[in-house]
Amino acid sequence: MRDSRVLNDSWRVHREDGPDCPIELPAEGVDAVVPGCVHLDLIRLGLMAHPDLGEGEADQAWIGRTDWTWRRPLGPDDRIDVENDADAVCEVVFDSIDTVGEVRLGDDVLGHVENQFHAHRFRIPAEAFAEHRMLEVSLRGPVTELERRVEAYGDRPVNADGDWGVYSYLRKAACSFGWDWGPKCPSLGLPGDVRLERWRDARIDAVRPLVTTCNDRLAILEVSVDVVRDPVTSGDGELRATVRLEAPDGRIFEAEGVADPESDHVMMRLEIPNPQRWWPRGRGPQPLHDLQIDLHRGDTALDRDRRRVGLRIVALDTGRDPEGSRFRIVVNGEPMFCRGANWIPEGLFPGTAADDLVIARIDQAVEANFDMLRVWGGGVYESKAFYDACDERGVMVWQDFMFACATYPEEPPYPDLIEREASFQIRRLAAHPSIVLWCGGNENVLAWRNWGWKERMDPAQTWGRRYFTELLPRIASSLDPTRPFLPDSPWSGSVEADPNDPDHGDRHTWDLKLEDVRELIPRFVSEFGHQAPPARRTMETAIGSGPFASESPDAMVAFAGRQRGWGGDQAQYDRWMDDWFLPPSDLDGRIWRMQLLQARATTFTYEWLRLHSKRCGGALVWQLNDAWTGHSWSLIDVAGRPKPAWWAARAACAPRLLAFSVGEAGIEIAAINDTDEPWGGASSKGVRIRRIDMAGVDLDAAALELEVPPRDTRATALLPDLVIPADPSMELLLAEFDGHRAFWFYGKDAWLSLPSPVFDLRVDRVAKDGFEVELTARTILRDLHLDEAALGDVVRVDANLRCLLPGDVATFRIDGVSSLQEKDLRRAGVLRTANDCGPAAAAR
Repeated sequence: MRDSRVLNDSWRVHREDGPDCPIELPAEGVDAVVPGCVHLDLIRLGLMAHPDLGEGEADQAWIGRTDWTWRRPLGPDDRIDVENDADAVCEVVFDSIDTVGEVRLGDDVLGHVENQFHAHRFRIPAEAFAEHRMLEVSLRGPVTELERRVEAYGDRPVNADGDWGVYSYLRKAACSFGWDWGPKCPSLGLPGDVRLERWRDARIDAVRPLVTTCNDRLAILEVSVDVVRDPVTSGDGELRATVRLEAPDGRIFEAEGVADPESDHVMMRLEIPNPQRWWPRGRGPQPLHDLQIDLHRGDTALDRDRRRVGLRIVALDTGRDPEGSRFRIVVNGEPMFCRGANWIPEGLFPGTAADDLVIARIDQAVEANFDMLRVWGGGVYESKAFYDACDERGVMVWQDFMFACATYPEEPPYPDLIEREASFQIRRLAAHPSIVLWCGGNENVLAWRNWGWKERMDPAQTWGRRYFTELLPRIASSLDPTRPFLPDSPWSGSVEADPNDPDHGDRHTWDLKLEDVRELIPRFVSEFGHQAPPARRTMETAIGSGPFASESPDAMVAFAGRQRGWGGDQAQYDRWMDDWFLPPSDLDGRIWRMQLLQARATTFTYEWLRLHSKRCGGALVWQLNDAWTGHSWSLIDVAGRPKPAWWAARAACAPRLLAFSVGEAGIEIAAINDTDEPWGGASSKGVRIRRIDMAGVDLDAAALELEVPPRDTRATALLPDLVIPADPSMELLLAEFDGHRAFWFYGKDAWLSLPSPVFDLRVDRVAKDGFEVELTARTILRDLHLDEAALGDVVRVDANLRCLLPGDVATFRIDGVSSLQEKDLRRAGVLRTANDCGPAAAAR
């Protein structure tokens, strides 16, 4: 049997060539943690500050211009010994090397490397252990290497007009060179496991279990096993593979296949009657089956592979209709409306985040009622823990290949690098039922066609077209014909078509903000969003509290260095806040307005697109998570703290939603029922619509019958006499239906007559570090938000961002704090409302 031994220990990293080193490093190098990168080693040893602290980004810039070597001695204790087996194959395997350099064993060069996105495997001689040879990985500084390649191959357009370097020359996480939400911190190292493997005759290289049929009566699983042979140790007889599938209900299915002598794979077919099907969350359960593959020749066992699979089929419906062409994910024959977010690498150093941190973020996506995450093409192919967690939780994955916002060279060596990468990743990931779409990348065709690059470039200069329209679809259809492939995102059917056409394909909606999103109903929105800063506590952890000591709104300028979005705060916030809110009087007021603006934009977009789900197939916010403490579009800051927009998304993506909207006839009341049961009808009391004043007094009212079938929406126009206010600044609409509420305010907070917020509080301890807070509203409270971080580092609340009428009682559960009194909740910046952003607050 193939045997392996992990080699993650005993590594040291040495500085080689580069600019002057601002820190003192021992001549023998420093201890290195593998998996990891050089940044994390220097931070762990206290030799440099984390780039997220203070001016740490500037202080670490030399690292990306420095060459580094990782060394580990091989000795007799590392050898995988088997008696009388000296001729067995022995290989050292690196799951990932970041990025350009060479691997050596003593004086021998094992190979050159220049792709972070696939494993590297090198054969080593048996005598290496007895001779205590040194295993070395020497890597070039990524910034210097990019500059060398630009000089050798020429300049080419990439995002930010090259300010982040021409990153498309390296098969490395593009965002590590900087992005509009993150710093320039390109690192290098060994971000994957390192191990020795010993085997003879043949080994399993990859397993692709592909579901070709799946309905309630029958599932067919075709298991393709890719094998690698060693001619020196090859035995006699047939090379055979067996597959064993154990269903959650205990049923077992088995099959066997024989490898043709001229073939490098074995195909086996399993038929599973009455299958336990895998469903996206909210549609059904996620049963996972245990799959075991054994490779043997005669009676000799050679290799074994184990994994879990889910039985389901997926498709992408892009058929024509009278309005253009559809874009809808279909799972097990059922069309989906995908509610979700874009995923970026967690933390500053792509591919190094701890599994528990990644899983915690996915759990936050689930808590926000999301059922899809898009792994964005400017980062990395995610960890096994990421995909396992999505499989278990029913979170669909839109998987980009790693291309983003750039032109990519098509000359050697790049096509071979990319073919190997794509083949490796499809083989690696094919077993995961959560992956429902392969996509060529992010905004590459859009950038070439719509950002002026096509006109700037020499017509003879390649830009990546071949990858998106030929190479990647060919590999995907060959290795995994069971999943749809999209050439790029956005995409409207061809390179010549406008990728952002709202009538075809998916769209990135960055040209419409807040209520303006109602101008369009695209077929699928795979990116939309609005910026917001992190929690104040998160910001102070990064830059200190001193810069904010004045408590002035202008103190936010201390955070200006963390703004990477185009146009700065003026373009990202102020042009909207000047319209929506009156100016703040203090720092907390400015932060709150920035965050509330993002929450409003999130609500508008999710509600609008979900209400038009017959035309639109999904909405994915940019972005779920964050890489550092900066201004960004994330719903969750780098410390894991949900922004108000996360709570807005959670409400707007609830399975059942009641909302006001705008139709051709004016204001409508609408309901979304994304469940398997009808909502409303004869058994309900119908919808009660009230026009009220700011004191909660009824001015007019009506009752409507409403029944929403399963997985459907309904909207009803409201009579003008009911909805037209006498004084729009003093009135609002309220709808109530089966325990759900919806509010409609007639204007922006800056001129609404929202009163100063008044409320009573009662605090009761319910656990050692948990409290229940009962809040009774004495005035209307719009968007009541409790800033968890203002109460402590690990405080969590179970509900937030509520609208309350006078007399309403709301209960919050607050955990993670050992002591809590009413005065703590009444401190500035803890409990906030939209009332604080209008005329009443300005008059105080």
